[in-house]
Amino acid sequence: MKEQTTGSFEPLWKHWERKSQMNGERSTVYNEVGERYKGSWKSNKRHGKGVFFYKSGNRYEGEWKDDKRHGLGTLYILEHDENKLRVSYSGNWVNDKPSGLGVFYNEKGECYNGAWKNGKRHGKGRQTYGGRPVDGFGGDVYQGEWENGKRCGKGTLTKANGDVFEGEWLDDKKHGSGVYTYKVKRKRYVGTWLEDIPKTGEYSDISEITLPALEAVIVS
Repeated sequence: MKEQTTGSFEPLWKHWERKSQMNGERSTVYNEVGERYKGSWKSNKRHGKGVFFYKSGNRYEGEWKDDKRHGLGTLYILEHDENKLRVSYSGNWVNDKPSGLGVFYNEKGECYNGAWKNGKRHGKGRQTYGGRPVDGFGGDVYQGEWENGKRCGKGTLTKANGDVFEGEWLDDKKHGSGVYTYKVKRKRYVGTWLEDIPKTGEYSDISEITLPALEAVIVS
């Protein structure tokens, strides 16, 4: 009598594990803390497009890879006092962090539009401070280079009162060569700065103020 071949035998636990693997589009799936996800899966991991509802009330809509936010997506934050969602970040994600081009809004409506790396402003971008929500009209605006979340490199700061600084930055401070134009005083300072303090340079009167144009940063 021939022995029964066992090459095609699959243990029962393997069978149920294989059957339980989530792949492709699925209806809402809940985790152990009550959070839920609706979207695409691959090998039991969120992968592709989907919506995740956090226990806090926040929501992420966009692309996933290996259970992490990866690709284009938008994070919404729940404003508990008004019981409504607002956009916190919309743009590109890499390994669960903003990386690439994206737009960020804080709770005051101040906006950063530009490049990111590992969840921090990094590269070229435009940041508003105060003023009208979203576009910053009536507030301060910085446009230029960033490094690890701080203004670093060349950039232009346009103040709400019309003053403009155009020059070099380091660790979020004016540092290096630069030009500061005082609109009301009708004066200009050209020189060097050290940690936000002018050190050596010259003041001059100006008859006409021509403010540098700010280049728009657009995220498609």
